[in-house]
Amino acid sequence: MATKETTYILKHSPEGLKLFKDRDAGQPYAELGVVPVPDASILTPPRWKHWYQRKLARPWQATLLGMNVEPVSNARMALKAHAPEKYRVFKDRLDILKTLLGYEIEYLDDHVREGDGADGKYVELVEYCRYAESIGWEGLDSMREGLMLDQKPPVLQITQRQTNNVLRVLDLTFRNCVPNYFDGKGQRSATAVLKWFESQETEVGVSDKTISNWVAQCAAFGKE
Repeated sequence: MATKETTYILKHSPEGLKLFKDRDAGQPYAELGVVPVPDASILTPPRWKHWYQRKLARPWQATLLGMNVEPVSNARMALKAHAPEKYRVFKDRLDILKTLLGYEIEYLDDHVREGDGADGKYVELVEYCRYAESIGWEGLDSMREGLMLDQKPPVLQITQRQTNNVLRVLDLTFRNCVPNYFDGKGQRSATAVLKWFESQETEVGVSDKTISNWVAQCAAFGKE
């Protein structure tokens, strides 16, 4: 008994493969690899505290951040489905960013998680924001605020251990460079250091009193 064969139409779409019984069928007979459209609720503002600390992002992530969208994995699909005009802006900006990587926009070389091609590179978010502003892209206020570009960077609090390390280096430098750094009594000489700077015709930028204080600290440090 002959087996009747049935011909199906397989169509490829951005969402996946769809199988139709005939060309005019409105609904597919089956769908293969079709990913449901994410809900618009995933299009949330970025977690700027996280991105401020992270500092780096891949091109597609940086582009979404510049549009004030948290770059979760399905954000692009949701943007395309629920905000097509905004998605078109995203695609245009991403194309420019990927094209200019290594030319007008720097990226991190030899990053431990770097991949091949422009998509695998990492860009500095601060540099991205500044470049985007320089060419007139709109809607970057949230990114500028989130990255704290208008605030002074935090001041590093010097610890005593760091001060001691600096004194060690300074003392070693004076030992090897300053003639008569140790006087006849074996004491460190601030006068010798001041004369040495004068002989070098070097503008130190600090007062003689400060230099003398440094030498005194080196002397106290050397007794430990």
